Amino acid sequence: MASIAGSLRQRELRAIQAQKAGGSSAFLTSAEKAKNLEQEGRDALGRGDAPSAVRLFGAALYLQPSNDTLFGARAEAHLACCDFQSAVLNLRRALKLSREEAEAAEAQQQQQQQQQQQQPAGEAAAAAAAAFRRAASHAARLARVLDLRAVSLLEDGAHEEAEPLLTEAISLDSSLREVYLHRALANTALEKYEDALRDLSKCVAMDDADADVHFLRAKLSLLVGDLPSARRAADRALALEPGHPEALELQGTMGECAAVYKDEATKLLLLGSPSDAISNLTHAMALQPEDPEIQVRRGAARRQSGLLYEAVRDFEAAIKKAGGKHAHGQRLLTLTFNDLGVKLATARRYPDALGWFDRAIGSDDSMGPLYLNRGDCHRSLGSIAEALSDFERAAELFAGDAKAQWQIQSRIALVHNERGTQLFNHAAVRHAAVEFSRAIECNPRVAHFYVNRAMSTMQLGRYELARDDLLTALRLSPNNERAQRLIAQLSPGDA
Repeated sequence: MASIAGSLRQRELRAIQAQKAGGSSAFLTSAEKAKNLEQEGRDALGRGDAPSAVRLFGAALYLQPSNDTLFGARAEAHLACCDFQSAVLNLRRALKLSREEAEAAEAQQQQQQQQQQQQPAGEAAAAAAAAFRRAASHAARLARVLDLRAVSLLEDGAHEEAEPLLTEAISLDSSLREVYLHRALANTALEKYEDALRDLSKCVAMDDADADVHFLRAKLSLLVGDLPSARRAADRALALEPGHPEALELQGTMGECAAVYKDEATKLLLLGSPSDAISNLTHAMALQPEDPEIQVRRGAARRQSGLLYEAVRDFEAAIKKAGGKHAHGQRLLTLTFNDLGVKLATARRYPDALGWFDRAIGSDDSMGPLYLNRGDCHRSLGSIAEALSDFERAAELFAGDAKAQWQIQSRIALVHNERGTQLFNHAAVRHAAVEFSRAIECNPRVAHFYVNRAMSTMQLGRYELARDDLLTALRLSPNNERAQRLIAQLSPGDA
């Protein structure tokens, strides 16, 4: 500081001598001296003599310590000397001074307006506007210098020191995409992955065409366990740059991980742990979302776990991914429709169950059990004709299967018996007898079928036929009370 003061005294003496020589009695003001020094500093900086520029701007600031423009100029000189820290300090001071001046000018403007009954105060308004413009300029410049300083620190591995500088830069100017990227790199090195991902999202929002940013997002998403986001980011990187080496390598790694998840899921299913298998298959899907086979396998695991609605969604999505044709997935989807129908029918929710059976048959009309189940549902709803139609179709599909045919005929017999009962109760005795006869033809082993037909033939006056049916019923079920009572009416002496 003493050297600066001495230099100023020397300049003042030279100025006095020059004025005397020119015959002038006026002296330069501090502002004029500072202005001359500022110009000399700018000239020196223009010649590439940054150290001299620093000294000259410092001398000017000695005369005008509240001049924010001089602090900004000295900051540029420090930058030319690669002294980032001093440049930052000067810009912070310039920003502070310009903001204070702007606030003061604004307050003066408001005061003048009040005193002049809301008339505009031109000079104060202009001063405030100018100060605000300088403050904005200082803030923008400081943001960029802070970023430069932070990049230098990042290159030296000083990530913890760089991060707050970048945060300050963003607070000053949030439009600088590269600052968000640099802070993401700093936070990645500091293992603050969530913070880094937020900054990378900002970068993508400003410019979605940077493959490197998407690749970095993919890596960080993997580190935080967000597999779907990792896959999307890697795919986007390769879409922008198909030969991106790191993205290709990462995609290959994700494919290998997906294979491991699939193998592990198979083992878990064999060990009876479908819920764990579902978790593994979900991870595999996140890594290879375009593979329909993985989604079919997850659907199968969900079906095994009783998660039927979720299984349906998986099968339908897998079939769509496969272009609408996936035989195994389609078959499993049909079976799951049937499972849902059975589950609802068991809960006596027959109308809801019927809808799922309809979907199952609509998906595959070649499976006999589907018709059997829907027929049972129709029968429970009292839709006899529809039940018979389904049972007859099931019988056609089970041709050659004796066991299945017996089960179907037994169901058909029940339907005819129920129809006969309805007709009998409506006094259509002759038609009722026909239905009971059909029931007996389908299943001659059920005693109450014979009892029902006997009741019909008795009303028709065919007592011998009725007696024969009752005797058959008693052979099949000796303790059948209805048969005993009716036979006693026909043959009182035998009772």
